[in-house]
Amino acid sequence: MSLLPSGLTQVTPRRVAERPEPTGWLDRTVDEIMRRSSSLPGPPATRAWASLKLFVVIFASPLLGPGLFATLPLETARCRRRARRMPQALRTDDPDVVGASARLDPAGRYLVTSDLHRCIPGGRDWPRQQATDDLYRVALDHYGAEGWGLIEAGDVEDFWMVGGSALGVAIDALRMLGAALWPIDRRLSHATARNQLQRIIDNYEATYSAIAEKFVGPRRYWRLSGNHDDPLIRPEVASALARRLPGAVVHDLVSLGNPGQIPEAVITHGHLTDPWNSPNGAWRGRFVTWLASALADLSGDEPGLTGAAARTALLAGRAGNRLRSIRGPFSVDRDQFTLNETELHESFAGHFGEDAGPWLVLGHTHVPGDDPWDPGTNSRYERYVNSGSGVAERVITAVEWDGGAAERRPILVAIARMSDLDPVDAGPEQTDPAHRIALRAGERTAIGSLDGEPVVRVVLRAPATVPPLSAVFAG
Repeated sequence: MSLLPSGLTQVTPRRVAERPEPTGWLDRTVDEIMRRSSSLPGPPATRAWASLKLFVVIFASPLLGPGLFATLPLETARCRRRARRMPQALRTDDPDVVGASARLDPAGRYLVTSDLHRCIPGGRDWPRQQATDDLYRVALDHYGAEGWGLIEAGDVEDFWMVGGSALGVAIDALRMLGAALWPIDRRLSHATARNQLQRIIDNYEATYSAIAEKFVGPRRYWRLSGNHDDPLIRPEVASALARRLPGAVVHDLVSLGNPGQIPEAVITHGHLTDPWNSPNGAWRGRFVTWLASALADLSGDEPGLTGAAARTALLAGRAGNRLRSIRGPFSVDRDQFTLNETELHESFAGHFGEDAGPWLVLGHTHVPGDDPWDPGTNSRYERYVNSGSGVAERVITAVEWDGGAAERRPILVAIARMSDLDPVDAGPEQTDPAHRIALRAGERTAIGSLDGEPVVRVVLRAPATVPPLSAVFAG
């Protein structure tokens, strides 16, 4: 681990890496299966496979339901204990609480992105469907040229979403066989994940080339694990990432601060205290994603994606800025959110005070936030920022940390095309507290262009105080 000065601007020459040949008979066999499946027609295979999966799920539902929920209260209790212990564990980087962690220089400059969901070609290729892949490369070019570090904070590659193409069906089948063999032999599971990762890298080669050139080469790149890319916590799979991005090490949490001290900021994906997606409970989230992929292949609708209305609401200051407060033993709300952010708020504020202690930067929920309203405590979580995602339609949200700024704090930004910044109709104003402190677009900076159109960085900040209702109706 290196503590890097904010002014580091070294850039390595652009190069396109040669695709590594799989080694070992098992990797070669899996690679050949995936190669052959890639040439098959997608829709017939995906619909047939999805129908078979749903038939099995319906047949097995008397066992699946109790299996999903019977032990969930135990995992919910475990995650709540972890949330309560996390503030105190930050000083010593206790691995039982924070996992594998790294310390970085708080005086540095870092761009934090999360939930990019780079995937194989086909129906689950969300960044291409949402037209954010090119936007992300513009951002990489800009921040790389300015000497920023890059922290990709989990759910960067998506190993969980399957189907969407004949290749996706083959990966799903291999993954299921690997899971069946896992208790006696884990080699097939590792080989499948390594080859799936290589297909994702092939699909996003231009992105990985930019990361390698502008961040990995100058040693300004850090990776965090999320739930959708959790195979990377296995050394047998992480080695495949390191072949493309030499030196890349996958952590669970990054602290900005000196060892042995309370950090100024904590960056983690957000799944560590989510009972449906935590390291111990991830099999539940993986099953739900597996099932949702089958439904998407049959319906043609991707349930995890938002459209133009959500982008318009965000950029026009009409999107609710609030935490998820999820009580009860099953940790899921009516919108299918599963992370109890109130638990983290109460834990950090109880230990450090409401306006003290480290900033907490999460992703995971896909919902950007800054100083959001917490309905569980009827107050705001002043030292919380959520980076949102890279798969909203035609907009990326991310977090900047500029250690040389007069006010050292995480800044939420949106990156979008100029034509998407001034929506004509943002919809009706809402008056609940979360909407009265909705994120407001501030400073704009052109950072590049796509197809001759400027790409703009926009600072998103919540109002310092909750405006009265009279101001809402007047504005």
